[in-house]
Parts: sequence; C-alpha cells; structure tokens
Amino acid sequence: MAIVKKRNEQTESRLLLESDEPVELPAAQVDERALVVQFEQHKPFIPELLETLREGTIAELVPVMRDGSTFAIHTQTRTFWIKIWHTSEDMTTIDRVQVISCLPSTRGVRVMVDDMDDDDMFEDDEDADDEAYNEPNDGHESRY
Repeated sequence: MAIVKKRNEQTESRLLLESDEPVELPAAQVDERALVVQFEQHKPFIPELLETLREGTIAELVPVMRDGSTFAIHTQTRTFWIKIWHTSEDMTTIDRVQVISCLPSTRGVRVMVDDMDDDDMFEDDEDADDEAYNEPNDGHESRY
C-alpha cells in the first residue's frame, strides 16, 4: 500500500490513499465537512458513509477507474466510489473524502435461474424429429 503526499495552497499536506489491492481502513476521525460530494442526489446517503469510515472498513479498488486511488466503500445499503486523503500514515484521521459515485448496494444479492432441461425447451413440439435438428445449416437460419 502506498500513501502519496499531495501539497496545495489550501492545506499543508494530505496523504492520498493509493494501492493496487484492497486496503483495511482503521476506525478514523472524519468530520462531515471533509466530504466533497459531486452530485446533490448523493447527499442523503452521506451519514451512512461517515458511519462506516468512523467504524473502519475495507476499501476495494474500483477496477474501471485504473488510477489506483479510487476505492469502493460498501455501507449497509450503498456502495460509494471515493478518493480519500488522510492526515497521517496511520490513517486514523481523514482530511478529505471526494465522493465520486453512490450506487445501491448489490452485495449479497443472488440471482437464481431455474435449471431447464433441454427437453423443456421443446415440450410443445413433441412430434419434432431429432433428425431435423441435425440437418446441415448454411449459416443463415437456426432452429434455436
């Protein structure tokens, strides 16, 4: 895990969290004013993110971002995409959190699909001759 110092005119120094694998974040102090939210519709869910960061959590990389510094934080009902800056390498005080996205959580959701037998596909076509499905195909039509 790498933490990179960033300097600008507004703060003396911040440590941008960067990693190429998930990071275990310890319980941290974070003020709600430290959060920068890009979209107004995400604001109602900020207390849930604050609670999770204050308790400690796992930050998982968002693979589609490919920057090594955008992490997914899973809360009880949402998944937040964030960039996070700490004030020290022990990561117990958060200086800034930029909320990039906030999506409904799909963790633990399982999609169940009935296992259909091939015979079920043709149950109305009981008189179908198996040879009809083995006829040569010129590539322009399909029985399925």
